[in-house]
Amino acid sequence: MRRWLLFLSALLGAAVSFAQTTGMDTSAESGGTPPSPDPMALMEEMPAMPHWMTMIHGYAFLNANRQGGPSGGREFDSQNHFMFMATRAAGGGKLSLLGTFTLEPATIPAEGSRELFQRGETYHNVLLVDRQHPHDLFVQLGAAWEKVFGAAGRLRVYAAPIGEPALGPVAYPHRLSASENPTAPLAHHNQDSTHIAADVVTAGWKYMIFEIEGSAFHGREPDENRWDVEQGSLDSYAGRFWIRPTPEISFQVSSGHLEHPEKIEQGNQTRSTASIGYQKAFPGGFFAATLIAGRNRTPAGPEWGNTLEWTWKFAGANFVSGRLESVDRDLYELTHKRQRPEDVPPVRTAVQAATLGFVRNLPLLSEAETGLGFDATVYRFTHRLNSVYGAHPVSIHGFLRVRFGRHGEGHVDDSHMKM
Repeated sequence: MRRWLLFLSALLGAAVSFAQTTGMDTSAESGGTPPSPDPMALMEEMPAMPHWMTMIHGYAFLNANRQGGPSGGREFDSQNHFMFMATRAAGGGKLSLLGTFTLEPATIPAEGSRELFQRGETYHNVLLVDRQHPHDLFVQLGAAWEKVFGAAGRLRVYAAPIGEPALGPVAYPHRLSASENPTAPLAHHNQDSTHIAADVVTAGWKYMIFEIEGSAFHGREPDENRWDVEQGSLDSYAGRFWIRPTPEISFQVSSGHLEHPEKIEQGNQTRSTASIGYQKAFPGGFFAATLIAGRNRTPAGPEWGNTLEWTWKFAGANFVSGRLESVDRDLYELTHKRQRPEDVPPVRTAVQAATLGFVRNLPLLSEAETGLGFDATVYRFTHRLNSVYGAHPVSIHGFLRVRFGRHGEGHVDDSHMKM
């Protein structure tokens, strides 16, 4: 609890200090036709300038977490991300420096935040089950260079000691459809867990509404040291294809070979994903939704994870969010809370989860967007797990959400784009 309160003080202090430095206000909604509700996307689409342009964008959930049933429990934790971008003209194109960071190694227990039916990564070399691991301090340290060719072509090259290869949809910490939900999707490790990968090199070509990307990277997932920068050989690869027929709609399909991604699991994986995204701004709010299908082909067989999520902002200050999921899990792992031994045959079982939440923005700080919210999750699973999870567990979060973001002084203010 003390760690949680210290983090709240530090976050609010940073938000106030930054707003005073930039001299920009995010307290008011603008009139007229609303632009895209995604500030980072706006920054990426802006033309290159002969001087540096910067953006800082961040959020944190200060979260009272109660997971129901015999496998649940209660705790306070904080999910948070902070993004930095600096761009300028260089070499006949646009150079972007990209940084994403999180304090989750300090604000989430080392064994992970409680989340029923979640699995992935380890603590003390034991598979995390019913826990969402904290993300590494360095989520992204990268640079991108892009150049426009003609009226509709664009080449982009990206390199990052820590970054995101061309695999999966937009990662959930950056999806507008997930922006009011403090928890990771149960299908995270079927869809977008490679958003923190070591030694990423990507090249992409965009023409009109089409974009194709290819990446090479190190496939092992992060280890238990959440404070360092890991490195490895370029042993994995992925490709992704986007279609964006309108500014509001995007489609992507992707697939990649992951070389020994799990520390305590033998073998390689092939991950394939497909997604449809929609987001539309309107006076007083926006609506964003994403439908994702993800599959890992593992030595134990295929493992699916599918998600439908949405966020609806209306009347300037109210958010309704939801998430529906269906994921494959191993019966042994859910029962014994550890990795299934090799001599135990796999038994797949499907788990469904449904979450509904509400957030109300409150004027607690003029320098940041703050809101109070809650959500509740119910589950459906085989009766063979009743002794482990109870017949009808319900999980609840109550939280304070803080979000802030500005362009650097002298550049376009994004306060009218408040999420």
